[in-house]
Amino acid sequence: MTLRKALCLGAALASTLAAPAVAAQAPKGVTVLRHLSFDGVTDDLVGLAAKPAAYADPLHPNAAELRRATMAVRPDPASGWGRLFGPTIDAATGQPYPDGGRVAGEEYLAYTHGPGGGKSAVLLQVPAKLSRVQRCILAVPQAGSFGIYHDISTTGFWGLQRGCAVVYSDKGHGTGAHDLSSDTVTLIDGTTAKASEAGALSHFTAPLSAKARAAFLARWPHRIAFKAAHSRLNPESQWGEDVLRAIRYAFWQLNDRDGGGWTSDNTIVIVAGNSNGGGATLYAGEKDHEGLIDGLVAGEPQVQVRGDPEIRVLRGDKARANGARTLLDYFTFANLYEPCAVLAMTDAPWADRVTHAADRCASLKQTGLLDAGDLTGQARESQDKLLAYGFDPETEVLNAAGYLIGPDATAAKYASDHGRFGVERRICGYSYASVDAEGRPRVVPPAEFAEIFAKASGGAPTGSIDLINDNDPRGPRRNDLSISPSTGRTDYNLDGARCLRELAIGHSSDARRVQAGIAEFLADGNLHGKPAIIVHGRADNRVPPAFSSRPYLAANSLKEGAASRLRYMEVENAEHFGFAMPGFDTRFVPLAYYNLRALDLVWETLTTGAPLPGNQIIRTRPRGGTPGKAPALTPDNIPPIAIVPRAADRIRVQLGVVALPD
Repeated sequence: MTLRKALCLGAALASTLAAPAVAAQAPKGVTVLRHLSFDGVTDDLVGLAAKPAAYADPLHPNAAELRRATMAVRPDPASGWGRLFGPTIDAATGQPYPDGGRVAGEEYLAYTHGPGGGKSAVLLQVPAKLSRVQRCILAVPQAGSFGIYHDISTTGFWGLQRGCAVVYSDKGHGTGAHDLSSDTVTLIDGTTAKASEAGALSHFTAPLSAKARAAFLARWPHRIAFKAAHSRLNPESQWGEDVLRAIRYAFWQLNDRDGGGWTSDNTIVIVAGNSNGGGATLYAGEKDHEGLIDGLVAGEPQVQVRGDPEIRVLRGDKARANGARTLLDYFTFANLYEPCAVLAMTDAPWADRVTHAADRCASLKQTGLLDAGDLTGQARESQDKLLAYGFDPETEVLNAAGYLIGPDATAAKYASDHGRFGVERRICGYSYASVDAEGRPRVVPPAEFAEIFAKASGGAPTGSIDLINDNDPRGPRRNDLSISPSTGRTDYNLDGARCLRELAIGHSSDARRVQAGIAEFLADGNLHGKPAIIVHGRADNRVPPAFSSRPYLAANSLKEGAASRLRYMEVENAEHFGFAMPGFDTRFVPLAYYNLRALDLVWETLTTGAPLPGNQIIRTRPRGGTPGKAPALTPDNIPPIAIVPRAADRIRVQLGVVALPD
């Protein structure tokens, strides 16, 4: 079915994605789908002007309603967002913008097409006050597997408020969902349609024939496929190229709009992303052989570094050789031991929610993965294993939160993704479905699926949709309520966790397939002399710096030596998600503040020649107080990045060796 035919199938599609005339003129590999204007009063590019309202029709929310709902989430002001920094605050004065930070302008929604039929959602925002004196483009690969609007209010606003065009890429992920039972899919703008009607507008349709889908559902009813898990394309192998394609598209669209004038010679291009987006930022810097990118800012990057025996990382008096680990490696290790280790720190945030921790401890002991004879010893041994593996001591307090956020669901997603397994393979006996109160798969509520674009982070868990253990002897159940066949316990499916671990480090045919996929995107650290800053929280247990940023810094020093312009900021008392809920509010400061300051510093380097800061530990001060009643964050909690750090805070880097002070 052609794109134009799909666009004419009815009001449900045509009202949301009318193909503009410019689409026919787009360069090869780009499909432009929508062009909108925002007045900055009734609605704006940052999503600050229009407050989300209830959907007029909850079963069929329109694209504008879903866009507002997606952009509506705002962090707690007590943590500094919207008060000390963020889209409502003028960074130059530290004061709120008189208009609340709203940005008028235009928005273009498009696809860029990659190899093997892969496609990435791309959003270009052009502020009404687009600068043509200092032309600039900020490219923002999305965090996690989030949809295209996620990082506007965390990162994109920084560029919009400086008069830069901002282009976002979902890196071939995003919330592409396919409810196999109803054969309903999400479109690029978040609305839903029957797969047979969506055609080229489908953000993701599971690559199954009608006969294969029917056979699968007959055995495994109510299942849902996600693009981030089941595309069979291993999109991470294209993350760097996805960012470069988005930048090339931005240049074309700006030139088409302005009648020329935009070139890589007269335009500053900065790439800035967080988490998976941070990894994509670094991959893009490595892949940029044509000089498109001028500077990089990577926040807590999920970057997977090619192993090298010359890499050594020292923290205080502890040394680790070749400490880089792949995401699937550290996720599957944490997935084994974190639930039991929770009992070693019972006052940690959310520890009381890990209700089957004792069962996991007992099953680890039963299967020979722990030696201690009593529960207290098993919990401590589990934590010791995490520390010996390379997790920093600061992450212990986050074991409960780290596990509840779902390393099993994420590991299953990436194992399927990297191995190019389709939904029908149910790798390690895992699938995804909406569940009832007892954890049994059921029909997904239509209103829930209709707004999945605004609610999901690219996959499960989201709402009632969760990871399913299809191997439960009683029949498929939600993973955390299921029984492991080998132990007979409700132990968070230890059998599934062990299967995932084997895929990461084992030698089965499936493991070799997964590991071959991972080998396609390992980073080597060569940023070709671009000014770059990595910012990472020392307490991050989702993407630990010990396995990612620190070895990347070491690898960069081997590749670039004295020519390197990469700088590393490690922030004390900062974790991955910027949580400010009770128990987190007293212990942690927001890493987001330092991501924005790093952008300021790279901008100053590129525009004025100002020096980059030295590599450093940033000594922050937690808010303290009582959980749920922590005092509001002040500038004293978040000291500035020092251009010349104190000797006691300086991180030393030389030819593959990174030395961090304690």
